[in-house]
Amino acid sequence: MILHLFNPENDLALADGGANYCPPPAAAQIAYDLASLPLWFAGTENAVALPDGNHLQFCEDISDSFNIALPYEASMASKVERCRPWGWSAQMKRRFKAMGIPADILPADEVVNAVRSLSNRRSAIKILSELKVRGVEVPPMPLYLQDADAVAAFVNSMPRCVVKAPWSGSGKGIAWGIGRVETPMEHFYKGVIKRQGGVVCEHFLESVQEFAMEFFAGEQGVSFVGYSLFDANKGSYSGNLLAPDDSIENILSQSVPLETLHNVRAHLLEVLSSMLRGSGYCGYLGVDMMVYRSGERLCLNPCMELNLRMNMGVVSRLFYDNYVVHGSEGRFFVDFYKKPGEAYKCHMNNNKNHPLEVRDGRIYRGYLNLSPVTPESRYAAYVIL
Repeated sequence: MILHLFNPENDLALADGGANYCPPPAAAQIAYDLASLPLWFAGTENAVALPDGNHLQFCEDISDSFNIALPYEASMASKVERCRPWGWSAQMKRRFKAMGIPADILPADEVVNAVRSLSNRRSAIKILSELKVRGVEVPPMPLYLQDADAVAAFVNSMPRCVVKAPWSGSGKGIAWGIGRVETPMEHFYKGVIKRQGGVVCEHFLESVQEFAMEFFAGEQGVSFVGYSLFDANKGSYSGNLLAPDDSIENILSQSVPLETLHNVRAHLLEVLSSMLRGSGYCGYLGVDMMVYRSGERLCLNPCMELNLRMNMGVVSRLFYDNYVVHGSEGRFFVDFYKKPGEAYKCHMNNNKNHPLEVRDGRIYRGYLNLSPVTPESRYAAYVIL
């Protein structure tokens, strides 16, 4: 049995680096509200750690219509052969120990440290360099800079640029340069250099389409899982297209030749296999990409970022493949609501306006919430087809 746990704050835990990291309230809120999400991708033979009765009741309710994972109980501890959280960190390892999981089935500290190192945004530079050596066209190469004066020189030399912290949460840890160093930018990169040792500096690229290739790293190496065509608002994830993989590939081929996509995918399998060999990492990962405009051309940035963890793109891909009638299309959403009650009101309206139709355990059309929605919920994950 594999024990799953949803810890979306893991990027922040990696930035902190300590086993005793405590997430901020917003991160704790999404971790609670969406704790049931792994029920949809863990597999029916595996278990998911759920925080309370609301999530247990949700699990019981949806199990009447769908084959999902089991809710974890302490009595199952002896059956757990492996743990697979959303992402690994020293903090996550400590949490599993506190749950009574034997230390011998948890990753060694060396593995956790390797995951943290590979999760550094510098990994994207290494991947781009390896792809370039293999003949893949790449954008102007990002730089990893550890000196504040060097960062200032880079920002001042570019009409527009992006400066990123090596570790940060979704849409966070990023500053935009506009041709000169201004006080907020200076405070940002000096603070990041002090805390994390350096920053990643990138040329600004005019985005046309963002997407990802999703992979799985296992004992047999790295394999391709599928595409993720997603929406991001100021860097923060908001949703995915739910569609067959070949349909997404057809959409992407309107901007990027299929030959290019397949060539990049083949080389990435080689590069990722080499990077992860000996790391001990086992699980899903994603490579974020961008179609961008360069003059009159549309070009591909084949690695904006490496996400060495589970991600919403994989969730949407697996959800479609396992729970949607093939050929149907829709959207997978993760929404934030500023006020208590808004999520619940939206949930009730969606139930009314998009009646759910299920055929043999697969959704044909309608609305389905993927985690419990209550008057206190601030985050909701759901699909509409």
